[in-house]
Amino acid sequence: MPASLRSPWAWLPPAAALVLVAAILATGSNRALFLWLNHGGHAVGDLVWFHLTMLGDGAMALALVLPCIRRAPRLFWAALLAAVVAGLWTQGTKQVIDVPRPLSVFAPGAFHLAGPAYRHVSFPSGHAAAAFALAGIWILGVEGRRPWRGLLFVLAGLVGLSRIMIGVHWPLDVVWGMAGGWLGAWSGLALQARWRWPTAGRGGRLAGAVLLAVTASLLVSRHIGIPAVMPAQRLVAAVCLAWGAWEIRCLGRMRGAGALAPRGTAPYAAQAPPWRAALARAVGMARAWWAGRLGVARLVQRVQRDQRDQQRRNDG
Repeated sequence: MPASLRSPWAWLPPAAALVLVAAILATGSNRALFLWLNHGGHAVGDLVWFHLTMLGDGAMALALVLPCIRRAPRLFWAALLAAVVAGLWTQGTKQVIDVPRPLSVFAPGAFHLAGPAYRHVSFPSGHAAAAFALAGIWILGVEGRRPWRGLLFVLAGLVGLSRIMIGVHWPLDVVWGMAGGWLGAWSGLALQARWRWPTAGRGGRLAGAVLLAVTASLLVSRHIGIPAVMPAQRLVAAVCLAWGAWEIRCLGRMRGAGALAPRGTAPYAAQAPPWRAALARAVGMARAWWAGRLGVARLVQRVQRDQRDQQRRNDG
């Protein structure tokens, strides 16, 4: 289940995004804020912003999900569902509202353009939606106190901010994409908690094959439009491809081993790594040995106590 609505992580990010949208619209500061942020980002350097914006690419986000197919099937399916919701959020809005890009509004020298020369359908930012959807899956879907949640949220924010820094999106595009990505993450976790799809079945294998193809395409694709990120894009794709293929292979082995399992077995139990079962057996044996040792010690103590009591009675 996604985080409780009482948790600040569940409602604060989308609420903050909506407040920012209202504030930007009320003050008419979208263009002025864009210029201020875009000019201020030069100190960091384009290469940093290029690699941050790479992480928000839809295909890259799917590649990063692939290694979770066996180890975290709940988050795997939730991420795919979140991608659908976030995609509908962004593409549906783009079909209705055609906002011109900064390059169509300002002269080329008025701002820093480092990204592709896009001119149309600016609202909202698909990169921001993908980044916040992926971050939201881990922030909302992993239980317990996790200190890295804030860092992951900041990273998603930097990915969205990179779209302004390279000159291809307005601030309003980014915060609206943030709201859509968080809605996608919450919806994906809620739907997965209701359906509880396993990844060891036919649907999981099909989804894994699709993501393998998407990840493999990143080895040659130049659709991001930024040549400087190609080495990092290929490196991430190669790691995710090899890791994902290994996880799918292990998933197939466990599926075969679980073919004779009793009917009614929990769908996720069969996907646990083999070392977990061995560790559980070892812990159980250690507990049994320790309990037996304690039982023998207590029996010996009882016999000795009875002998001492009998000796006292004889002496008396």
